[in-house]
Amino acid sequence: MQRPPFSARLYSGALVGLVMAFSFASLIAMVFKHAEISIGENRALTQLPGWPRTAAEWDSFPERFDAYFNDNFGLRKLLLRLNSNFTTVMLGRSPSDKVVFGKDDWLFYAGDNSIELYRNQRPLSSLQLDNTRKALQRRMQPLAAAGRPYLFVVVPDKHTIYPEEMPTYMSRRDPPSQLDQVVAMAGKEHLPVLDLRATLRQGKADGQVYFKDDSHWTDWGAYLGYRSIMAALSLPNLPVIDLDATRFSVASEHAGDLAGMAGLTRREVTRTSAPVPDRCAFTATTYQPAGDDISVGRTFCPQARYKIMFIGDSFTEGLVKYLSRSFGEVVYVARSGFKPSREIAPLIERERPDLAIEELAERHLDSLADTVAQDDR
Repeated sequence: MQRPPFSARLYSGALVGLVMAFSFASLIAMVFKHAEISIGENRALTQLPGWPRTAAEWDSFPERFDAYFNDNFGLRKLLLRLNSNFTTVMLGRSPSDKVVFGKDDWLFYAGDNSIELYRNQRPLSSLQLDNTRKALQRRMQPLAAAGRPYLFVVVPDKHTIYPEEMPTYMSRRDPPSQLDQVVAMAGKEHLPVLDLRATLRQGKADGQVYFKDDSHWTDWGAYLGYRSIMAALSLPNLPVIDLDATRFSVASEHAGDLAGMAGLTRREVTRTSAPVPDRCAFTATTYQPAGDDISVGRTFCPQARYKIMFIGDSFTEGLVKYLSRSFGEVVYVARSGFKPSREIAPLIERERPDLAIEELAERHLDSLADTVAQDDR
């Protein structure tokens, strides 16, 4: 049998040596690595299982050790990064099923049925829409009984404001979207629902209102949301922070949540506002648990009037520096998704705010209908 040419043997030997060297380096790295959190995957890595002491533990030990080995194999981050870069650069797609690559390096969130919502494939049923009405009315009841106003604010998903940056292959059905349905219903029922879509679309002409690499709004987008909220309130003599787009000129780097999910290390350069006119050097307390997936924090501004409760999700972060300078006390209630009234009403009753504002991301609108059954149990 003819021997392979020298070049082929050299290549094979080099490849085997490279694999062995990489495997050896990975095992060494594995020995010395510590427990950590995988930021991109948003979870703790599996820990080394203890020595099995029972028959059940012996039975499950291979599976548990395999999970540990897969999570903690040395140079794992490098391999994940290479896979992410290859998938992104060579194949032009996201390595995460929660991230969609749009045009011009824009990233969009694909979790929580966001893509189906973008394509108008998940309209609310008549029952869901009716339960959405009931959920809002129940939230308003304890406030209306005391003569205090309530405002429900919907923050649009990024793809709603920047549909032109979504992939061309993602076709859309004709409206209505869930947000269209809720806004139309609220108009007929005279419910205080604030739709920010027109404000943010108009604001695009003066600056970027959402991050390219993040699912949230920029400082400019949050400020526009703040101005719309303040304009919708009925309390007299509210001090409103007045800024224009030229004030948002401070360059800042931002590590986006979507970039992290996609395994990308890039940081987006964005623009934040110059120091806000400090009519109020507000103070803040740390958030404390106040229920299942609910926490409460406060800010105080001695120079301002009124106590308000602001119930919101992660979009609240961009509003804090503005709202906290406009009210004497802001009780921030952090939660994910719309909560049943039986969980929120006691907080409202205890705090007795002059008004309550509730903010929710568009992709969680269907959570309103779900709370009616929970309240009726």
